[in-house]
Amino acid sequence: MVFPALFALFLLARDVIVFGRPINGASDVIEGISPSQMLLRITLSTFCVAILCVSNTIHGRRALQRTVGWWLLGIALSAVYALGQSAGILAVGDLMQLNGTSRFAGLTSHPNALAQTLVLAIPFALLVPPGPRLRSIATRVLGLVLCGLALYQSGSRAGLLIGFVAVLLCGCIVAKRLNALRWVLPLVLIASAIGIIYGPGVIAGTRFASDSGSTASNNARVQALSDGWDGFLAHPLAGAGLGVWVGELAPLVLLVSGGTVYLAIYTFFVFKPIAVTLKYRSDFLIGACLISAMLVPILGLLNNGFTERYTFWPALLGYCLALTLESRRKVSNDVFDRPAE
Repeated sequence: MVFPALFALFLLARDVIVFGRPINGASDVIEGISPSQMLLRITLSTFCVAILCVSNTIHGRRALQRTVGWWLLGIALSAVYALGQSAGILAVGDLMQLNGTSRFAGLTSHPNALAQTLVLAIPFALLVPPGPRLRSIATRVLGLVLCGLALYQSGSRAGLLIGFVAVLLCGCIVAKRLNALRWVLPLVLIASAIGIIYGPGVIAGTRFASDSGSTASNNARVQALSDGWDGFLAHPLAGAGLGVWVGELAPLVLLVSGGTVYLAIYTFFVFKPIAVTLKYRSDFLIGACLISAMLVPILGLLNNGFTERYTFWPALLGYCLALTLESRRKVSNDVFDRPAE
């Protein structure tokens, strides 16, 4: 859990001592951020989140459940803020992007970041059964509606695409639990037909339409990818510099910052918790954490949000929940295996 931050610290020292980069200055060659800023973002999103999750493990499953709740509450507040921005009630500041149409970021650093937080919250809304009270069910429905509206206001095509995949995947899992898989295909066909009929009218005039800024965005993305790839080829093993390029695609950002070595470190950091939680996926909360964690690398192939503060909460919380469950089972087995005196 500490390796991404530790290696980033090593890369920062290398950049300052060997490459002569200013510790608080961005590169003049490739658009990026300073080594210190990149180190801070990596540390906050990996090491600090891991420490908070592990510290709550000491207090048991209930403490981890509360942490999940606070994480979801933070996403909900950001979604509400984004809707307030779109309605002109709350200040937009410099978090609105004009790319043909207005985009809103809520309390996140970028509209794409808002979309990714919302997508990661979908499995928790659909896979964790609500409480028996009507208020709990109403809160769940309200959260899903809020998620959909804020996702639309973010203007993120990747968020819309992966959000649809997340809903479809979670729907299949719920149908399997209810022994109703036979209804999945008809419902998907009906939803697809509704989308084809009414979708163009809904997205007309937005960034999701081809004439509302997406072409310019695609061209800028292609150019950014070309710059990033050139930066990686110049230093394929250990990278061209920490944060020297933060354009598109999380794997490419890692390759440019720290080369193949850093990509390998992050790959282990991301997939180790997934491998552990996979063993306990039958648990509703751990299963939601697992699906949400699996969405992170998929989103990373479409955007560069791997250093956002929200990214690794599901994976690390699921990992800690699995460890708690495993510890409880070991204690139970020890009790039953102990010979009678």
